[in-house]
Amino acid sequence: MPPAAHPGDSPRALRVVRAARLRTRATRGAIGQILFGSIFLVGALSYARAPDHAARDNRLWMTALLVFSMVDVALGLRTLARLRRAPARLWLLAAAAWGLLSTLVVGLLVRG
Repeated sequence: MPPAAHPGDSPRALRVVRAARLRTRATRGAIGQILFGSIFLVGALSYARAPDHAARDNRLWMTALLVFSMVDVALGLRTLARLRRAPARLWLLAAAAWGLLSTLVVGLLVRG
């Protein structure tokens, strides 16, 4: 004998639940990418504060970490903007601001 059907077991209700789960997974992934971008920025800042920050290899690592930071933050912001149906220019502006400010801070630390 089949189990009794519940009123909320319609295929439409199941699609809504699956969509909510996918949105939650995408939001967590976007937040994780933004956190990775922050960690990469911390790595670049630590290279900038190192005693031998002028060495060629260290400058290469700082540059790579800054690029990774900006890419991860941009991808995370893009995902969040798409989930919230925000205009594309908002995440682009935020990612550009992140990249510009992080480059300025690392540049100031390297010079100082």
